[in-house]
Amino acid sequence: MIKAYLDTNIFLIFLEEEISNSELVIEAANEGLFIPVVSFHTFKEVMHNIKSRYSKDTASWMRTLIWTMQGLNIVRKEEIDAIGDRYRELVDDEDDLPHINAYFASECNYFVTTNRRLTQMRIKKKVNFIFPRDFLIELDLEFLDKKDGI
Repeated sequence: MIKAYLDTNIFLIFLEEEISNSELVIEAANEGLFIPVVSFHTFKEVMHNIKSRYSKDTASWMRTLIWTMQGLNIVRKEEIDAIGDRYRELVDDEDDLPHINAYFASECNYFVTTNRRLTQMRIKKKVNFIFPRDFLIELDLEFLDKKDGI
């Protein structure tokens, strides 16, 4: 079964957009159509972003949504730290490195993101980045035909 790392922005777009390909990706995960993977770092970023813009109730709701995703794999801090700086020179933004390390630690097939800057870093030669729309196509699912694929 396909294993996909879900970047922080997938959850933030799910919350901010009325309907999006990111939401459809989360729904596909909840239907057991692929194995969703997140890291402790994902939780930290999502909670920080939501708490700064929304209520604590919204943050709590999102935490529950993530934790209850069917078949969720969570990459622990120790697993991320074990990889260390192996890919540091290929990642321009220090905040992206824990996500890259989690992708490798969990041996994912895809890294689902809307972060275009990340997908253009030198690490793109080693990571199978994919936008939500394209991931839905890969899963042979319906998608929204939005210009940016989000």
